[in-house]
Amino acid sequence: MRRTGLSVEDRQAHARALALLGQSRLSSNLNQIAHAVNIGVLPVTPETELELFGALADIREIRRLLMTALGLKPEGRS
Repeated sequence: MRRTGLSVEDRQAHARALALLGQSRLSSNLNQIAHAVNIGVLPVTPETELELFGALADIREIRRLLMTALGLKPEGRS
């Protein structure tokens, strides 16, 4: 693992934030929204679709930034 120049406290804070992101229900909630859209109980306008894709991109970027700050390389798709 490469050194990031962060203090131990900063690395611990970043690690806790990354863990909380992983433990959040974000992915489950997004999956439920996708399922509702797929079965037709939640109509999605083009504007709503753009907002959902924007939220997904934000979550991916937060994860990428946290992993980079910790000196880790995101695996697979991010």
